Amino acid sequence: MKRDEVLRSSDRHKLAFGVRRELSGSRLLRRREEAVRDELETMRGQLEVNSIRRPMPWMATVLVIVVCMSFSPVAAQEQEQSHFALPFEFEGDYGAPNGNALLLRFMPFWRVPVKENWSLVHLDLITLADAPPLAGNPINPEPVPGEKATGLSDLIHVTLYTPKSTGKLIWGVGGIVSVPTATDDALGSGKWAAGVAARIAYKGEFWNIGAIAGQRWSFAGDSDRAEINALLIRGSIRRGLGSGWFFVSAPIINANWNSSSGNRWLVPVGGGFGKTFGIGRATWAASVQAYANVIKPNGAPDWSLRLAFIAPVPTQWFRNDD
Repeated sequence: MKRDEVLRSSDRHKLAFGVRRELSGSRLLRRREEAVRDELETMRGQLEVNSIRRPMPWMATVLVIVVCMSFSPVAAQEQEQSHFALPFEFEGDYGAPNGNALLLRFMPFWRVPVKENWSLVHLDLITLADAPPLAGNPINPEPVPGEKATGLSDLIHVTLYTPKSTGKLIWGVGGIVSVPTATDDALGSGKWAAGVAARIAYKGEFWNIGAIAGQRWSFAGDSDRAEINALLIRGSIRRGLGSGWFFVSAPIINANWNSSSGNRWLVPVGGGFGKTFGIGRATWAASVQAYANVIKPNGAPDWSLRLAFIAPVPTQWFRNDD
């Protein structure tokens, strides 16, 4: 009888030990599963962070454009107003032997005071294009033969040191740099270039006349691409006509000093009409312009059609009230 009780007691101990070991094993398994799950969550978080820290090239390109558009206010019509403005324009170039081109340009322009009566004026030229390689291209003076491409062209930036305007004449001197940001060889020079720049403008009662010019030389970049030695001029003529209407001419003139004398200059002549109008409490401006390339290199477009806008940006977007 005692022996049977001892055996039953021993069986109960073995059963209890087995249950405890099984429970211990299941706890260990759950702990391992939890550890693996935590590790996977950590890895996923790291991957998400890394994907943000290392964006794809096209994402970086879009980000650069958005940042430039968002933080580059433009003084509307070069006047001190309660709103800044951002000019952008759609342009079609027609008549070139190897095809037509469609362009979207953004031209952010902003001013940073550096002394009581002096400022640094910054101007960018950001171009998105659907175009073949074209002779006379102000951004890509030495295009390579090839098919039509779509994407971002080279970035051009100008910085000018200018005094505070106290009269009708405005001027400034500084530098110009072009950065090979093009997403295709057909749309860019493949070269870093820099040089000198200047600005002069006259603001009269009815007429606003001015120009920004930059001469640049390449100093680095793709060794297989041609060197840059080019002059870029952006002109501006504006005449108020009353009731919000105006005449405007803003040609982009280019000279490629590496070309022969007969293929050196691209000179458009033309202009158009526009009108200011209100959207809500903001004042916009829009214009339609046409230009004929009266002087052009072989293979350049014959003429162009442009639809231009000036979008206002409230100044409070750029103020820090803290």
